[in-house]
Amino acid sequence: MVAVTRKSQVDTRIGVNPAAVADVLKVLARHNPGLSKPALAATGRVMAVVSAVAARLSVEQQRRIAADETELAHIVEAAVAELAAKPVRALAEVPVDKPVEVSRGAGVGQLVDMDEGRRRLAEFATPTRIEDWAGPVAGPGDIEKKFGTKRSTLHDWHKRGAVIGLLKGERKHVFPLAQFVDGRPVEGMPQITKIIRNPRAAWQWLIQPKPSIGGTPLDNLKKGNLGEVLEAAERDFG
Repeated sequence: MVAVTRKSQVDTRIGVNPAAVADVLKVLARHNPGLSKPALAATGRVMAVVSAVAARLSVEQQRRIAADETELAHIVEAAVAELAAKPVRALAEVPVDKPVEVSRGAGVGQLVDMDEGRRRLAEFATPTRIEDWAGPVAGPGDIEKKFGTKRSTLHDWHKRGAVIGLLKGERKHVFPLAQFVDGRPVEGMPQITKIIRNPRAAWQWLIQPKPSIGGTPLDNLKKGNLGEVLEAAERDFG
């Protein structure tokens, strides 16, 4: 009979190679297709640990263990069952010199109905015109007067993402004038709007200074630096 003893002098820390565990899992999965993933992981870990322990023994010890597979199976089964029966180790208690002070938060406060919630929210919301953050904008009629661009052409540009239209009200779109060069959309806008799908987010990104490319993305588009702007857009939104 193989005797299993514990000695305090012996280093019980067993290094299990993750690659070995992966190899064991592959073999288990191939020969036990019905085994659940949790059971597969636990079984593979146990087998890898047993293998690592056996590898540390002398050749004579390994020969004696392998001589009686039935007894070895009983010993491993008993050891695993003993470990499984142990309760989860509790967190170590930290000694304190003073009594623990129990504190409690103020909570969520008094609940209010939907109308009152909207009223309170409106007190914090400050109405902002599109022009205040987007710069000068114009509707289709004004753009036709300013640049001679037909409404059908502007609609086609907007549909293809060649120009950015900002929703004003429920259905009306206005178009930031800074995106036009000689009455035409700045080159590269379709690629930008394909990366940044939200029109407001796209326009805000285009007009804000970006140190990594030197200036605003919109100015860089007008200078012909399309590649740098597209790379920056991919980094931020890709």
